[in-house]
Amino acid sequence: MSSHVISMLLIDLALVLVAARILGWLAERVGQPPVVGEIAAGVLAGPTILGSHLSNIIFPTDTRPALTALANIGIALFMFVAGMETDLGRLTRKRSAVPLVSLSAYLTPFVLGCVVALTILSRHHTGGRIGFMLFIGCSLAVTAFPVLARILHDRKMFATPVGQLALGCAAVGDVLAWVVLAGIVGSTRTGADHIWRLLLLLPIAVGTWWVVRPILGRAAAAADSTLTLIAICGALLWGAATEWAGLHLIFGAFLFGAAFPRAAREKVQAAVRPLGMLLMPCFFVVAGLRVDLSATDRAGVAELVVVIVAAVAGKLGGAYLSARVTGSEKHSASVLAVLMNTRGLTELILLDVGLSAGIIGPQLYSLLVVMALVTTALTAPLLTLLRADTTADDAIHVTPQRLRASSRAADR
Repeated sequence: MSSHVISMLLIDLALVLVAARILGWLAERVGQPPVVGEIAAGVLAGPTILGSHLSNIIFPTDTRPALTALANIGIALFMFVAGMETDLGRLTRKRSAVPLVSLSAYLTPFVLGCVVALTILSRHHTGGRIGFMLFIGCSLAVTAFPVLARILHDRKMFATPVGQLALGCAAVGDVLAWVVLAGIVGSTRTGADHIWRLLLLLPIAVGTWWVVRPILGRAAAAADSTLTLIAICGALLWGAATEWAGLHLIFGAFLFGAAFPRAAREKVQAAVRPLGMLLMPCFFVVAGLRVDLSATDRAGVAELVVVIVAAVAGKLGGAYLSARVTGSEKHSASVLAVLMNTRGLTELILLDVGLSAGIIGPQLYSLLVVMALVTTALTAPLLTLLRADTTADDAIHVTPQRLRASSRAADR
């Protein structure tokens, strides 16, 4: 790497961090989560706003591989923290609500996405038709658990019944999304070499959960610096394993985070999260550099509108109706539906995987990034419209009579 490339890389890194911080702050000032501004900063760095020539001058081709490497490290650490925050124990609480709401909030937009993929977006499929259809369904069905947690914290809704239900449903939905995505990406790999590598993932997952997890549990009493080192190295190594196996590094990092002992959660998160957040703006810029809407025609605009409508209608409809069936009041069900429509960073990671795997092309990728930005930005004003921050203590009442009525309706 030449001296000029190193100099430009350092300059670009400084620009990325400053731009992400400024636009994140501006987003907060208008009531949006910072990730909306950070995603916007990435899009602004791309050819859509700056144009291809100026964008290439500010972010030369030679520096982009290094930025991509930093972005991948940030993603690995982010997914590790997301894995730690995925509390599967939430499934044991509110058993009547979490499974049904999470599945409905995922499957409804997923089915709509599959229909849209086979009709409106049919001209965009670049490989297998089935894989493309399933990926579009998955991209419309995502709920961003970390962004949702930040929104709930900022609006003082974290400990409310509707907030806890939303977190539980989002956690289940995230796990389901990664499992589906892993299957889609794995199915795109062909050849004996890829098949035997994919088969190795099963013993890796089993060994992680039944062998590595108990060992990590005994190491939870170690010094903070040792735990942080184990966390970072484990996230990188498990990410490398799944990347080598033919999936994406996010799956390994997430698995290691899910296996990490809960007793060490606060200490490790306090050390790892700032490092991941420091590198994540590189991901936003790398993602934004791939967004080019300058050549979008009328058909592309119409496709974008349909995708946004399908994503929003699927999430709101699926979450609201299932919440009502499980006993939520109208207001709580409406708030829950709006919260589940948050996509943000998780959506961008999913789209990056799809683009890297060749499942979608650059044009559709650009449209879906805009969809992620719009649907995430809708969350704050809709919550304000519902006055969710002032009436967030609405309980989610599930009476035995309503449960029996729901069971009879399901049987019919």
